[in-house]
Amino acid sequence: MKVTVLMAAYEGGTFIEQQLDSILAQTIPDIQIIISDDGSGDNTREILEKYARWYPGQIVLRHRVKEGKYRDRKGKVPPAAMNFFWLLSQARGDYILFSDQDDVWENHKVRTLLGRMRKLEQTLGKGHPILVHSDMKITDENLNIICGSFFRYQRCNPHRVSFSEILAENPVTGGAVMINRALADMVTEVPECCFMHDWWIALAASCFGTLSCVRQPLYQYRQHGGNTLGASRTGSLEDMKRRAARQAAVENNYRKMFAQAAAFGRMYKAGMTGKQKKTLRAFLMLPGQSRTGRLRSIVKNRFYKSSPVQTAAQCVTIPRILTKRRFSL
Repeated sequence: MKVTVLMAAYEGGTFIEQQLDSILAQTIPDIQIIISDDGSGDNTREILEKYARWYPGQIVLRHRVKEGKYRDRKGKVPPAAMNFFWLLSQARGDYILFSDQDDVWENHKVRTLLGRMRKLEQTLGKGHPILVHSDMKITDENLNIICGSFFRYQRCNPHRVSFSEILAENPVTGGAVMINRALADMVTEVPECCFMHDWWIALAASCFGTLSCVRQPLYQYRQHGGNTLGASRTGSLEDMKRRAARQAAVENNYRKMFAQAAAFGRMYKAGMTGKQKKTLRAFLMLPGQSRTGRLRSIVKNRFYKSSPVQTAAQCVTIPRILTKRRFSL
């Protein structure tokens, strides 16, 4: 059994040593860590090279090659996501975890996720694609706890595991994830476009395999000015007011969400069931429908977000400028 941790690094010199130390301190021995730095201008590379010398063979540096299918795709695949897809192409482990550079893991994190994973594989088989993820504590940059549960803070419902629900909202955070080899083999190819790598992988797991959540917080999710995607309290009326004030950004996020769904359909349609294709087509039709039509479709197909307020808001906030033809399968 080989466990591999993939770490995408960029300008991470302030916190990356703490995270590396927490992974090296895991109670599962001999975890391989493959790291790709995406062109940092600070001391990240020097730190990584130092750790690679200290832990030869266990810490492996394989920095992304920005050419061919791994070249930058501005506006389509975020740089951090591209870095993780590159890392996936380099990983040969039986079980793969994703690591942000600025978090700190509990020393039993890998053992706990692996325990859940192996129980599922005993029932479903090793050839069944599986994603296991956990809750986390949200902290400030000094690791002072802001909230003991990411799920509670964001009002995120991790029991939303159906394909239709994952299309509408991602309950999975990349740094909380472990996937097995069967799922890794499915998601190594770089998508045409995606919102983020964790959402794309969660879609694949919901469509073709199994999503499972460990409700225990297994790491500290550090909030600071340099986060690519930070945590925010969502689902409240206050959040809805903030979203209304930044309508352009909300509409852009919807565009990326529907573009991701269409790209997923084009990549995986040969393996999807008729019911799954029908669900995806219904989702892609939402932008062209009236508010009443959207509501009917959301309820019928269960395009539910974590809160009723967020679910209902889709009827109003989804932009109408997208066309069914553009997003047809």
